Amino acid sequence: MDNERWNDDQIERLNQRGGRTLSIVDLIQAGTISVEMAACGMRAMAEGASLLTGARPGGAGKTTLMASLLHLLPPDVRIVTVDDSRVIADGLARPADEPLCYLAHEIGSGHWYGYIWGRDVPQFLALASGPRRIASCLHADTLDELTDILCSPPLGVEAEVLGRVGAILFMHVGRSLRGLRRRVATFHEADGCGAHRLLYRWDEASDSFEQASGPRDPADLARYTAFIESLAATGETDCRSVRRRALAFYRGEG
Repeated sequence: MDNERWNDDQIERLNQRGGRTLSIVDLIQAGTISVEMAACGMRAMAEGASLLTGARPGGAGKTTLMASLLHLLPPDVRIVTVDDSRVIADGLARPADEPLCYLAHEIGSGHWYGYIWGRDVPQFLALASGPRRIASCLHADTLDELTDILCSPPLGVEAEVLGRVGAILFMHVGRSLRGLRRRVATFHEADGCGAHRLLYRWDEASDSFEQASGPRDPADLARYTAFIESLAATGETDCRSVRRRALAFYRGEG
């Protein structure tokens, strides 16, 4: 199976609730994420960032958000789903010289496909090295809560290892007059010094996204912002269409 079909299959397996897998365009149209935040997410994917998404309640959209960003991976990255502890062990035993994305469906104690817990968790995060990255989600609403879960017993992830995760996003879900409202509550990026800085936050009162700190290298980010704007303007929500346009962008074709 070629790399693109393989990756599409791995991302589709994240969708265990049925229905169509939502794309980043779906999330922009729903007001879940802004164009600017999506552009920051795409640049993080392009630069090799590892990804964690979080939300304490189930059904908040953390897995959907993760899947939408995985569709924006560069074309040479291959997704490896962690469906067994041996996948992690085999990965750690290999040289970190391939652009692989190790995907765990969730960091949680349930015995379901793609879930990891216990000593597998720090080993999973340790896979992120060189061109290798990791992606997963967990039940946490804030960076402090996520840090406490991962770095405290029984998991014991080292703070320096967590600090290498390039992008951490948290979802909020609540009721509005129109039904459930899902929003990316905060977007954090690694600061290069072992910690994370807040890039964007959602203001519930105004239902708007606020920039908490200036993006690094705004000129470079502008390329991704222009692409996401043009992508959203097409109105094409199908994940495969979004992926084709992302590949064209990476190849310099659009």
